[in-house]
Amino acid sequence: MKLSYETESRLKILLFIFVVAVVILYYVLSPIIFYKPVPYGVAAPKGQIILLENITLGNHTWENAVDMQEHLILKGSEDYGNSVFLEIHTPGWCADVSFWDGQRYVVSERCVRRLVIPKYLFRISPAFYWYVESGYHLIFYKPDGKPENYELVNFTVTYGEETDWGAFKVAYGKS
Repeated sequence: MKLSYETESRLKILLFIFVVAVVILYYVLSPIIFYKPVPYGVAAPKGQIILLENITLGNHTWENAVDMQEHLILKGSEDYGNSVFLEIHTPGWCADVSFWDGQRYVVSERCVRRLVIPKYLFRISPAFYWYVESGYHLIFYKPDGKPENYELVNFTVTYGEETDWGAFKVAYGKS
């Protein structure tokens, strides 16, 4: 059976429209169908060894401290509000929050064990990993006494109703 030229052209046009519709529906519906939220949590540190440093930011100095700007990584795709709560559980340890205000470094929190961190302090990647912005520094240190080599520092981070733990061991570099 031979199809007429008009019927053959109509079938080709209908097939083309069908293929385009399927592609458009796939791109519109696939994020809804295959959506998998990234659960909230602490991605790092989870027990890593971090070297203690003497840190100087402007006129502020910390001895044998850890700048968590490079080490604290959170994850999560859900929106539970504008604040993240961090609590240090290891006795004797506390944190300072320092940021660049455009002209100098300012220490906004001094030796706190519980702190509220605004969500805008983090840069959130397309893969939903949260990195501390470059102008902000969370300095963990032990104000009284010297930290022990390989001392474990535990903390929890809470976002909304979700809480996860983080930990790191501090070590002195080779002298």
